[in-house]
Amino acid sequence: MKKNIIKTALAITAGAVVSILACSCGQKGMVAAVSTEPDSLNPVLPQNTSALNINELIYDGLTNNEIDPSSGALYTDFALASEIVQGKDRKTYTVTLIDTTWHDGTALTSEDVVYSFNAYLEPANESPNREYLNSFIKSVEAVDDKTVVIVFKNPIPEFRAYPVLATAKIVPSHYNGQAMSLDMRADENTKKFATAPIGTGPYKFKEWKLGKQVTFDVNGLYFKQVPKSETLTVKRILDPVVRLQELRKGRINLILETNPADRPAIAKISDVDINSYMPYAFYQVAINTKAFSNAEGRQAMAMALNKAALVPGITDVEEGVVINNGPFPSNLFATTIPEYVKEPMPNYLEYDLDKAKALAASGNVANQNAVLIYSDSMGEFGNQLAEGVAEQLKEIGLNVEVRRTGDQVYNRMVYKEKSYELALQYCDGFDNVYSSIGSMYRSKGADNITGIADGKLNSLFDKWDSEVETKNWVDLTLQINKRVSELCPALYICTLQKDVYSRGLGNVTIASDNAFLSVEDWKFKK
Repeated sequence: MKKNIIKTALAITAGAVVSILACSCGQKGMVAAVSTEPDSLNPVLPQNTSALNINELIYDGLTNNEIDPSSGALYTDFALASEIVQGKDRKTYTVTLIDTTWHDGTALTSEDVVYSFNAYLEPANESPNREYLNSFIKSVEAVDDKTVVIVFKNPIPEFRAYPVLATAKIVPSHYNGQAMSLDMRADENTKKFATAPIGTGPYKFKEWKLGKQVTFDVNGLYFKQVPKSETLTVKRILDPVVRLQELRKGRINLILETNPADRPAIAKISDVDINSYMPYAFYQVAINTKAFSNAEGRQAMAMALNKAALVPGITDVEEGVVINNGPFPSNLFATTIPEYVKEPMPNYLEYDLDKAKALAASGNVANQNAVLIYSDSMGEFGNQLAEGVAEQLKEIGLNVEVRRTGDQVYNRMVYKEKSYELALQYCDGFDNVYSSIGSMYRSKGADNITGIADGKLNSLFDKWDSEVETKNWVDLTLQINKRVSELCPALYICTLQKDVYSRGLGNVTIASDNAFLSVEDWKFKK
């Protein structure tokens, strides 16, 4: 459920959790260390962050999200489409495909494109992109082997249509000599595709050792620039301390999964480049509304937080941090549509300790106990942030115990059982206008872990998802911000810049949460 409004921005997904290591034997290959191995290599099906990163190695869309190496800017470029022509009705787009092959040597055809879009829209696949694509696209039909006609539901300008097409990675309609089932969990052939896929991308799948690593060989026939590294291995290394040790020893060339608290120590290591960018992501504390059913009590918690003071040296610095006033990052308009709006999002829950204490009494929060959990993967920074929140909530009489949990336990309690009381979250995987955020707040949203249910908010998101006029979209965004602030199902904290540490690699350009957008340009330093 993603949407793009402005001319120069585009939809970029998925959180960066990858570290790149150079092979010591001849430096012909790179190894990517991830905290969690991918759960599926099929881009149509639901995937975790590691898998979303890997999609960029294996697959292409009709258009791709790219990074300009000279400026670091994000843009959308033609990929499997050699030409896209908009019709006079501004809804119909005729796409001509390039001449290229799948990794097994068979030719890409329009049948593959039609199959792919139908697979994304097939309810049985539960694709995370289904609702988004369905909100835009009316039909996809093949004219001949190399021509596809895509009809959008409403007139749409090219600068918005191209990022929509980039959302859908194209998969083959045939695999192992058999037609792929539209239900991609239906038979053994399509199930095997999820663990040993073929695509058109810069790297070809080679081997998956479950629980250990996934290995890829370079696609020497890639239609764009062929990567410099002959192999790339995605290896599971859970402990972030081990990754930092490997960097210090010179065995890791690039770490994308970083902790804000590590930067001072990393800066002391010789020959390490630190590159930073602002991700489409934020930190918040989710509130289980079953445990805290009174909105005034939840508002009290929000107004008790002096967010800049939560982690001294990180949240109180002038650069690299955005203190968030509500569900959207406060600089949403300034970073996406500055030609329309430059002001920060309104703050309906300003820090006001006296008012917070009064609301805590009327909202049944004062003199209560609660447990705030955070996951192992958040490391020391997660501990500092959680402890900072707990310390400040004491001021309104809420006694909070902070507990660090293993990632599996955390995920079970927060996302499956919803048995937590307070949970520190790092929310990522958004596009530039946070268009999928509705899944966190709709009454039956896939990512609604707080239990919030509000008909007015559902209606606002319905309108917001279908709005194509920027002025109206801005107004609806402000209404959503206000309504969510009134309901207050979470404590909104901040967006922090993400650091990328590189050593021994050149031409590494990171401008989004997706680790591998510029992988074709990476090279080993001599």
